Amino acid sequence: MLDDRLLGQRFSLPDDKPTGTIAFFGVLYHYQVTGEPSAGLLVEVTAVTPLYLVVTAHQAVLDY
Repeated sequence: MLDDRLLGQRFSLPDDKPTGTIAFFGVLYHYQVTGEPSAGLLVEVTAVTPLYLVVTAHQAVLDY
């Protein structure tokens, strides 16, 4: 039903606004940032709702 293939997609924020739009697979989506947004911040899609994508700052985790 909802586009779960977007979970885990990453992109950089173009500005420091808490909401915006992003295109994935040729479709324009609204997103909402959880936490403090800043321009250039690498974020990851963590949830998909009918109205918008929820994105949070990406945390780099090293696998050993």
